Amino acid sequence: MKILGGALALLLAAGAPSHAGLPDAAWPSAFPVPRYAPMPVPAAPALPAFALAPVPNVSFNGLSLKSVQFSRTDRIPVSLVAAIDRTEKTLLLALYDIRLSEVAEALLRAKARGVEIRLVYDEGHAKPAVPGAGSGPSAEYQALVDAGVPVRLLKGGGSFGIMHHKYALFDGRLLMTGSFNWTRAADDRNFENAEFKTDKALIEGFTRNWNWMWGLAGAGFGTPPADPQKPVAFSGGRFPRYAFSPQGGVEALLLDAIRRSKRTIDVAMFSFYSQPVAAALVEARARGVVVRVASDAMQARRSQAMRALADGGVDLRVSAGRGGLGVMHHKYALFDGALLMSGSYNFSANAELYNFESDLFTTAKPEVAAFGGEFAAVWAQARVPAPEELPAPKSL
Repeated sequence: MKILGGALALLLAAGAPSHAGLPDAAWPSAFPVPRYAPMPVPAAPALPAFALAPVPNVSFNGLSLKSVQFSRTDRIPVSLVAAIDRTEKTLLLALYDIRLSEVAEALLRAKARGVEIRLVYDEGHAKPAVPGAGSGPSAEYQALVDAGVPVRLLKGGGSFGIMHHKYALFDGRLLMTGSFNWTRAADDRNFENAEFKTDKALIEGFTRNWNWMWGLAGAGFGTPPADPQKPVAFSGGRFPRYAFSPQGGVEALLLDAIRRSKRTIDVAMFSFYSQPVAAALVEARARGVVVRVASDAMQARRSQAMRALADGGVDLRVSAGRGGLGVMHHKYALFDGALLMSGSYNFSANAELYNFESDLFTTAKPEVAAFGGEFAAVWAQARVPAPEELPAPKSL
């Protein structure tokens, strides 16, 4: 079943931005060269060596899937199509955008064979085209609507809030989540990650979150579901397996992990605008923690938090996507080479207060090692930003 054709297929194959949400701050018209004197770097402990052992696979309806995947090395849409084709009963989707024709076709095949599919979708990506303001709904999204897939649209709060999730629940037995939007750009140009999980507690938590969003139906917010336990132990603290936004306390968990870190913190973050997180990282660096932050080059240009990191002497690098195309779209952090925080959550006030987001916390060694290896690869190809690539400090 082909849902795309002709010029439209060529247009979509060219890719759409995988993050079209409005910024946390206005883009400045110019970037004057700022003058600052970074703090001297203290003597640093050795960085942890991340193992290169392969991550374990997960099993789903006779299918074996690599549990952690990166767009740099894996074809994530191939795994998505395979999981959809093995789904027998239900498929719950929470998607910011969909622009992968092969994935949409797999969803239509699933619906045709009787799988119950329901979709929570970002309202902004479902709006009709406005002259000069965008292309309107994707052909893939429209095909699902035309086929009768039930859809609930969510906007998020404030002026720029979005439904920013990128997860799917297959037969209530497999969860896919991560930074990976279901778009061509995410597949072939961005640095992205996807995680496939069969842990029952995670699936129960994400199912509760999905049902909570479905019940909102544009009626506003409340408090998102939370992990009833905090089974993840790190440096004397306890963390949940998952946490959701809006206003689910993700930033507090992040700040706690930073304060508990003793040796190293590695951050790969598409959009870094949180001043409290920047201040905590500067403080960690001042007490001798080796802090490295890799961010998207375009996003860094307008981020006062990145400016604060530079002024605080934090080791910064910026990157575009693979081969200089696309974006560095990861959203994860590693603490002491032992705790991993990963998901859809950018470090911003919007993500904390207004967006629908999710994050995972784990100390599982194969996952920590996999994300550590990906960080090393991203870091190696990134560059130190020139002063003019960061915004000038705000005047008092």
